[in-house]
Amino acid sequence: MKAGDWLHRAERDLPHGTSLAPLLGTEGAALVLAPHPDDESLGCGGLLATCVAEKRQTMVVVVSDGAGSHPFSREWPPERMAALRQAEARTAVVMLGLDPALQLHFLGLPDRAVPERGASFTAALERLVLLAPKPPLTIFTAWRHDPHCDHAATHVLAAALLRRLGPGVRLLEYPVWGLAHAHAIPGFPLPPAPVLQGPPRGYRLDVRLQLGAKRRAVAAHRSQLGEVVRDDPGGFVLPQAALDLAFRDEELFLEPPDA
Repeated sequence: MKAGDWLHRAERDLPHGTSLAPLLGTEGAALVLAPHPDDESLGCGGLLATCVAEKRQTMVVVVSDGAGSHPFSREWPPERMAALRQAEARTAVVMLGLDPALQLHFLGLPDRAVPERGASFTAALERLVLLAPKPPLTIFTAWRHDPHCDHAATHVLAAALLRRLGPGVRLLEYPVWGLAHAHAIPGFPLPPAPVLQGPPRGYRLDVRLQLGAKRRAVAAHRSQLGEVVRDDPGGFVLPQAALDLAFRDEELFLEPPDA
């Protein structure tokens, strides 16, 4: 089944509700790995706000430095852009109810070049092992079929962390750009749709009560909304169609095929 049809089936058939129990169990913690500053809000903002409301132990780790969104800006060179995007992420998680001093961390890997192996990958993995809440724990990571190299690399990192942490740890995947296989995002280039085996498994979290907080969190990422950088007209701006997908009533969390 092609990815678009598979996602439509997931959006239609997966169990859904407002409870975190199908995702975290009765007392489990949440660790969200965000490929870039903003993915935590776009893909998991409702989940994070719900975790806060239910007083679940929660942590967000941003994998890349986000410095590559406006590569031709002279006013915002990479180091300055990375600092800005960290500041935006701190504001965003506050909107979701988190304490950025305690519940937000940055690995600082290079945007558009997050490694899937090597010394930097190993160092990032070791840091995650130290940061991760104790089991029972659910790791939330980018969907393996998200069509972005940093999202794919973040998934590889999450899978390695799952193997390191061992029993009592679960992995779930959230699509961001992969949703474009099922819902067109004008101007967004897609690779050929992957063919997925088996029916989708996972859960649809009802986030209607958290949508206000999620919208405020996404709005905090001003550089990605075209509100900051003025000297790179070809730089990244979140498309309205992607924002519309992010602000739907449910967030989708998918079980790995080998779970």
